[in-house]
Amino acid sequence: MRPNTDCNSTNNKPMPWLVMYSNNGDIGILDNLEQKKAGKELTGILDFFVPLDVTRLTHDGRLIERKRLIAGNYIFIRATREDILRLRQEPPFDATLRFLHPDTSPTGCIYISDEEVQMMRKVVGIMGGEVEYFAPSSKELMISDVVRILGGRFAGVEGYLESVKGHEGGSVIVSLGNVLATSTPRIPADDIQLLFLAKVSDYGAGSYTSRAYKKVRVLISDSEKLLEEKERDGSLSEASRANARRLLTRFSQLKPGGKLRLMHAQAIYNILLALGETESELFLRFKNMLP
Repeated sequence: MRPNTDCNSTNNKPMPWLVMYSNNGDIGILDNLEQKKAGKELTGILDFFVPLDVTRLTHDGRLIERKRLIAGNYIFIRATREDILRLRQEPPFDATLRFLHPDTSPTGCIYISDEEVQMMRKVVGIMGGEVEYFAPSSKELMISDVVRILGGRFAGVEGYLESVKGHEGGSVIVSLGNVLATSTPRIPADDIQLLFLAKVSDYGAGSYTSRAYKKVRVLISDSEKLLEEKERDGSLSEASRANARRLLTRFSQLKPGGKLRLMHAQAIYNILLALGETESELFLRFKNMLP
């Protein structure tokens, strides 16, 4: 998601998060934010999220937890523009808290959607806070497929697939705009739903890439196997049904364009045909895409 660089924008619902940073990286800023959020001081802070590097050590039989702001000292605050401006005039924030400006618009401020922040918080919470953060650009996110995790602890999380073979699964990178990102452990292919195929310049392939082409070919091949099994046995086996349902779930939300759109429609059409669901709304939807 591209950052909104309009500091005065309040049209987004729910309220987006403003990206800020701490000049000195003082971890004590957490205590101050907690106090203000708890209402001990009159401010309009609704919520905040501070990415941390957490180190846990055992000393004399006791667990000691050490926290520090990560490189960049990022802090995400959910509050009105007026409340944040007032916050910055109060100690210790008057000498610590600053707006993070995008390189392309030094006069603007970066906002992140609530959905992105909540996904990041979910991943961080599952992984116990001990998360490796990095700049999204370092992982070349723009050439990765957009996916959703269907099952397991990370169910519902959306991000970018860190893999060159989407049908084999892989880690999912969760990002906060173009500011910060982290990755999940490896996710099985059956738990990954493709939403958008990567768009990479490929002069030999036109509007689609050879990598994306191979992925859809795998999908079509799987659906053709279901058809063959149905024709051979004369009835739909439970294994075929389960496999077809898995493919439908993983690929029914895929939003390709151009030639990929036609290939994808043909694949889903074949799967539904194998299931005998020729009257379903989904079957008619993909049938109408075919020439």
